[in-house]
Amino acid sequence: MTSNLSFLGLPPEIHLLIAGNLCFPDILYLKMTNTYFYDLIPKLSHSELLLAEESDYALERELYTCRYCLRLRPAWRFADRMHRRRRSLHGRDVHKRFCVECGLKPRDDGNARYGPGAQIVIQGCLFVICIYCKEFGRGAYDRLDRETSECERCYQKTRYLEKLQDSRDI
Repeated sequence: MTSNLSFLGLPPEIHLLIAGNLCFPDILYLKMTNTYFYDLIPKLSHSELLLAEESDYALERELYTCRYCLRLRPAWRFADRMHRRRRSLHGRDVHKRFCVECGLKPRDDGNARYGPGAQIVIQGCLFVICIYCKEFGRGAYDRLDRETSECERCYQKTRYLEKLQDSRDI
C-alpha cells in the first residue's frame, strides 16, 4: 500500500518538531515558505536572535538584533555606538542594543529613548533630534565644524535670523 503523503500533509506537531531542529537561517526560510508556516512557527526570541547574529548568514550581511522589535536588522539601522564596544557582537551589553527606529518610538511612559538634543551617528553621518523642531534629521555643524543639537534646516534658519539681527544693529 502506497501513501501520497506530502510534507504539507504532515500534522502541525511534526512540522513544529522539524522546525525546532532547524538552525538559523533555515528556520526563517521555512517560516517564509507560506502563510501556514509563517503563522505556525513562533518568532525567534531575543536570545535566539543574539545567537543568530553569530551565523555566517548574519555576519556576511552585518545583521544585528534589536531588543525591542525583535528583528535582525542591517548595521545602518543602528547608531554606530550600538554595534561597537560593549554592544558589539560579543560585548557585555549586547542584550541592550536597539535600532534607531525603536529609539525614536515613545515608550510606555510617553518618552522616547532618544529625546530632543540627542546626537546619533549612523555610519559616520550625524543625525539629531532637533532641539527646536523636535524632528529627526541630519545634524548641523557650526562654523568651527563642531556637532550641534540642531537639524540643518533649523541651524540655517537660526544663523539667518542672527545675521538679520546683526545687520539691523549696525
